[in-house]
Amino acid sequence: MHPTPNSSPRAKADDIGRASFDPTTDAEWADLRALGHRMLDDLFDAQQALPHSPVWRPLPSDKRLLFAENGPVEGSGAEAAYEQVRRHILPYGLGNWHPRFFGWVQGNGTPLAMLADMLASGMNPHLGGFNQAPALVEQQVVRWFADWFGLSGASGLFVTGGTMANVHALACARVTVAARLGRDMRTDGVQAWPHTSTPSPFVFYGSTETHGWAHKAAEWLGLGDRAFRMVPVDASYTMRVEVLREMIAADRKAGLTPFCVIGTAGTVNTGATDDLHALADLCGGEQLWFHVDGAFGALAALSPLVRDEVAGMERADSLAFDLHKWGSMPFECACVLVRDADAHHAAFRNSAAYLAPSERGPMAGGMYFNERGLDLTRSFKALKVWMQLYADGVSHFGRVITQNVRQIRQLVARIGESDELELLAPAPLNIVCFRYRPTAAAAAGETARLDLNALNTELLTRLQESGEAMPSSTWISGQFAIRVAHVNHRTRDEDMHRLVDTIVEIGRSLVRSAV
Repeated sequence: MHPTPNSSPRAKADDIGRASFDPTTDAEWADLRALGHRMLDDLFDAQQALPHSPVWRPLPSDKRLLFAENGPVEGSGAEAAYEQVRRHILPYGLGNWHPRFFGWVQGNGTPLAMLADMLASGMNPHLGGFNQAPALVEQQVVRWFADWFGLSGASGLFVTGGTMANVHALACARVTVAARLGRDMRTDGVQAWPHTSTPSPFVFYGSTETHGWAHKAAEWLGLGDRAFRMVPVDASYTMRVEVLREMIAADRKAGLTPFCVIGTAGTVNTGATDDLHALADLCGGEQLWFHVDGAFGALAALSPLVRDEVAGMERADSLAFDLHKWGSMPFECACVLVRDADAHHAAFRNSAAYLAPSERGPMAGGMYFNERGLDLTRSFKALKVWMQLYADGVSHFGRVITQNVRQIRQLVARIGESDELELLAPAPLNIVCFRYRPTAAAAAGETARLDLNALNTELLTRLQESGEAMPSSTWISGQFAIRVAHVNHRTRDEDMHRLVDTIVEIGRSLVRSAV
């Protein structure tokens, strides 16, 4: 059964030689221009109204029907397509642009960066390399951050997110350390080939609080998940360096080949930062690659208030960080830096006749980014960062981070003052894990029989469904935690007060119905 064609402005353009996605007349260009202005106006209006809007709202069942329709054979025109977006999509996002969004670790985006993304998409350059201004923009932004993070001279590139930034770094570590040991990892990989000696398995280390990307990387790189050696943490949720040292020695004795240690600047659960100086010292002594996962925590280096929290990051061999987290950029916008630029190039260098560099013209300089990462086809991610920095300067990024940390410290203080809220982990940076714990009086003396995990699970779900605020959750030592991860440049102090007041109000309501 074939779908019924819709009427479409394109239906008249049947001439094969004249088909295009551009408007075909001055009037059509004017109509599209007007629609574009309307889209921008709608987005600006929506952003201005955010404080008075729900953070999240469920998509009604009748609106879900749109997403079950068959694909259109003939279109309905740009205005009709936008009307569907305006009615069925724009109001029903996750809400991470809202000032009371504190879930997971997701930045807001900024109005200027939104416009920059429009410019980047309109220009649509291919960022595999080439002799073009957009490539210079990306190289410049990489250089700026390398300087600000104490890694001047480092190589780097923009990627989709923290997982890919970290995976690129680990791939570079594997190739580089293997070469030092006389192994050609790019040719032989980790496999045992006929008539060759069986290679010693490569292993790498991170704390039990390391983000899940490390497990994915171990699998994707062919090392196997057992190659990721998880080191216990202490009461502050940071890696126990003395245990790491013992694990490395035991693995060497067992015939394994340690090659990398991952230090985390801002763990995803609690915002803890490993002792990066101690890890750098250990890696230097053991001749291991020292990688820092600074997905959001690396940006703390831009704030005088918390710069010392990530001290030692500048000693890393590689660093991964996301600008779509604490840098407030729209997705996708992450970066990897590699201290040894030659090692970075050697890990990803490749050649093809159809990509050969030339002395002059558009291929002068070759495919710079293609030879330093996995992707050949890449979008112009760096433009939004470049424009925001030119507009506001890196010091303003630092001011936003400082503001977030101060708001978190105020939240921690309020939790400490309340006899109904309980802090479940230290909050050294911008993440707070806590729960609602009713007083004996509120629970009519029945606190012992209350299941606090179930209570807080229901509390959080009701809070999220209410649209008042959007924290997320985690588990801390077997206890369900409401987790506030604060990378929100739109949050004001009153938003934090509203969050706490609503949590207490919902908690009391749940306790009243349970006792």
